[in-house]
Amino acid sequence: MFLHRVSVLLALVAALCAPPLLSAQGTSSNERDDPKAEVFGGYSLYRTGGKVNSVTVPDVTTGWAGQFIIRTNHWTAIVADIGGHYNSSAAARDYALGVRLQRPWWRFAPFGEALLGVQHFSPKGLPSQNMPTYTGGAGLDIRITPRFSVRPFQLSYVYVNNVYSSNIAAIGQDSHFGGLRAQAGLIYNLGLSSPEGETQVSCGAEPHEVDAGEAVKISVGARGFLRKRTLSYSYSSTGGNITGTRDAASVDTTGVNAGTYTVEAKVTDNGKKKHRQTASCETNFAVKAKLPPTLSISADPVTLLPGESSKIIANGTSPDHRPLSYTCSADGGQLVGSEATYTLATAGVSEAKITVQCTVSDDRSLSASANAAVTVTVPKSKTPPPTRFGTIEFLHDSKRPTRVDNQAKGELDRFADALAATPDAKGIVVGYASAAEKKDSTSPSAAALRSANTKDYLVKDKGIDGARIEPRISDGEGQKVELWMIPAGSTFTAEGTTVVDEKKVKAVPRVALKVKAHKRVKKHKQKGSSISH
Repeated sequence: MFLHRVSVLLALVAALCAPPLLSAQGTSSNERDDPKAEVFGGYSLYRTGGKVNSVTVPDVTTGWAGQFIIRTNHWTAIVADIGGHYNSSAAARDYALGVRLQRPWWRFAPFGEALLGVQHFSPKGLPSQNMPTYTGGAGLDIRITPRFSVRPFQLSYVYVNNVYSSNIAAIGQDSHFGGLRAQAGLIYNLGLSSPEGETQVSCGAEPHEVDAGEAVKISVGARGFLRKRTLSYSYSSTGGNITGTRDAASVDTTGVNAGTYTVEAKVTDNGKKKHRQTASCETNFAVKAKLPPTLSISADPVTLLPGESSKIIANGTSPDHRPLSYTCSADGGQLVGSEATYTLATAGVSEAKITVQCTVSDDRSLSASANAAVTVTVPKSKTPPPTRFGTIEFLHDSKRPTRVDNQAKGELDRFADALAATPDAKGIVVGYASAAEKKDSTSPSAAALRSANTKDYLVKDKGIDGARIEPRISDGEGQKVELWMIPAGSTFTAEGTTVVDEKKVKAVPRVALKVKAHKRVKKHKQKGSSISH
């Protein structure tokens, strides 16, 4: 029935359009340019093709359609689409916005469009719903006069998605309509360009700002010229070498100094004498001054004991947003790494000041250099100083971010062996927390828990005397615990750390959590809603 009504609709439109179209063939088809805007109104048939609670939604054969089309250029347009469809079972009103691709040819303009919108669907006996719609379709417009066009057909596929609310039988289930829509009607053309004598030319430069040596693309749009005329283009530029003969040109800025330059485009048709039409336009582009990158270097830490390492980071920035590359060297120690991150090892280095120098370069060979100093000191006291034994991280278990996992276990075993080998030494474990964890005031300090859990493993699993392990927290950021060896007679003086109150912070066992799966089976008997045909 739906296809029958579509066939009848197309036959009626063809019969109405044939006489004026045939008579219009004898007139000039190029006296006016494309309209800037169009208004469409007509009749619409809608085959929903969908179901609500397993009940097929009937076709909606009584409907109207309207569109407002704004052309952005000869090929594309923005479309605002509205429509309404009604029958004894339901009503559907559509509101959508989208884009259209259209290629006018003589008096024919086939098009395709894609729309996003909302459908207000009101079935009898059920609550109304506002549902998102996705519409794609194609059709044909035929110019009858400069002011009026006819649309003999437009076929679209309308996909409507809906999630029913809790007062409908199909709780939590998705429903959708995916059906065809056929439309036909008349179009009123707005904003027609004037005949010969009112031409317009617009220019554009892309990009507007370039480095010397890069190309600038110039585009030209001409309107108001008679369609049968042949257009010729000419260009001139106050900077760079410009080439182009049609509606596009290119400016080569090789060797051009920094500054702003103007391109003029002139369009002329092949009319005879006083009928020749000419129009011109100007656009600007800028050549940027080449700015070299900047560079800073950080070393952490800047003071080391012999055998310790420092992390070197080169931080380069390009004001022109160019890609950067790095090279670094050191006059002492062993510098290992690549690009912007390096490690300076001091094995075998006695007391010394090591200079690390880095250079950053962009892809235009502009560069900058900077250096950082790292000092290696030998303790003057006979008592060995505290040494940082290592670090364990808490990055692998997002559900238990303070638990000592198996990857940390190996490092802690080595730490326990070192403590066992030096029974007069103490161990200090310093916990850290991330910025996000510090903001969470609803649970104990993550840094304190990491420190307490680390001590708990060393005492219970490795048999180290708890009196020899002191848990601390740091005001720094991270998800880690630093392990320190404190020789007899030495004092731990690291700033920014505090002792954990072990009466308030209790360790959490390292054993894996036992997870019990609980399955609950709920059966819902749903009664299907009916929609009368």
